[in-house]
Amino acid sequence: MGDRPEEQSGEAIIHPKRSTRNAVRETQYCVTTTTSTEQKKVREPMATQEAATPPVRAERSAPATAARTAAPKPRLGVDDRSSGPNRKTKKPSALPLLLLTIAGAVLVHVLFCLLLGNTGDEISWKPFGWLADVRYGDAQFIVNAVLSFLAFDILFGFMIAVAVAFAIRLPFFRDRVYHTVIDLKKRLQLQLSASADEVDSILRNDPENNARLLARRDDINLDSVENEISAINAAQAYLSGKGSWRGGMSTYMRFHFTEEYTNVVTGMAYGGAAFLIFVVGVRGLKFIPANKPSFVIFALGVEFTMLVLLAVTMIFSIEEERTDRILRQMVDAIKGGKKHAALPEPEPEPALQLTRGDYERMVREQMDKKILQVMSDKDDDALRRIALDLVSKG
Repeated sequence: MGDRPEEQSGEAIIHPKRSTRNAVRETQYCVTTTTSTEQKKVREPMATQEAATPPVRAERSAPATAARTAAPKPRLGVDDRSSGPNRKTKKPSALPLLLLTIAGAVLVHVLFCLLLGNTGDEISWKPFGWLADVRYGDAQFIVNAVLSFLAFDILFGFMIAVAVAFAIRLPFFRDRVYHTVIDLKKRLQLQLSASADEVDSILRNDPENNARLLARRDDINLDSVENEISAINAAQAYLSGKGSWRGGMSTYMRFHFTEEYTNVVTGMAYGGAAFLIFVVGVRGLKFIPANKPSFVIFALGVEFTMLVLLAVTMIFSIEEERTDRILRQMVDAIKGGKKHAALPEPEPEPALQLTRGDYERMVREQMDKKILQVMSDKDDDALRRIALDLVSKG
């Protein structure tokens, strides 16, 4: 009917725009599928070709691959021992010294227990070395040997351990002596204004030649330098195994222990005295029974230990220069003594008229400069003593 003919078939009528979009999508899908299929076909021959590559060709390509691979960075602290002088060296352990101290303390404790048994009229142990019932005439005492002799055991056991350790050249003390020698060489470099090679040559030189050469210098303390040189030589002989163990111990005690721990030992001695006074006071108040003197003996042992340490420290201390010698040098410097020129008298300027007070002021200034020049190489303790002497004399 009408001008528009209609098809009577069973097919659906398709819109022209929708048909165009569907055609484009189908085309894109076909292209994508074709591309993926071609890539798979290309990859399969490549894999087959790589599998068929002979081993010679693989070996030739290995260096190029290794060159492209970045080398792993070394971690800090994992380098070998030959990496350089900046590596950190492990210090020797103090465990052998501790074991020697324990063994020496046990030996000393046994000796003290035997001595206690020989001094008493009658003694019974419960068990041996621990608790003792001691009778001295009519007096009866209960002594706790462990508490009473603890300080003595540790002191004498440690002294035995130190002597044995230096004698057998234990690495713990060898390391201490070695670093003491290094510090002394650095000190000589500063005192002599010399290099490390020059200091080594002085140490290898004959002592008489050193004394003759060093005596020409007025800016050093000759006795101090000679003592340091002899101490270094003795310590180096000990480290090489040719010298006595007493030389190594003396160098370590004089130039390291006494300089680093003098104040600590002095403070411990005062602390031990305070502890002993406290214990004796408590004993006087009857808080400690008279027949149980173990705690009082322990306090006596603590103070005895501290005083022995203080005595050893003072024995190995370097002898300080006397105050009267310093004052004599000051007077010689002012008056023109040996090796010192006298202070020149102040000359007034021609254009100025100076009064008596101006002259006195100028003389005082020149004397102060000369005194500072003489005392420039003295230690702080000597200067402190001089100041105290001047203050006390008003």
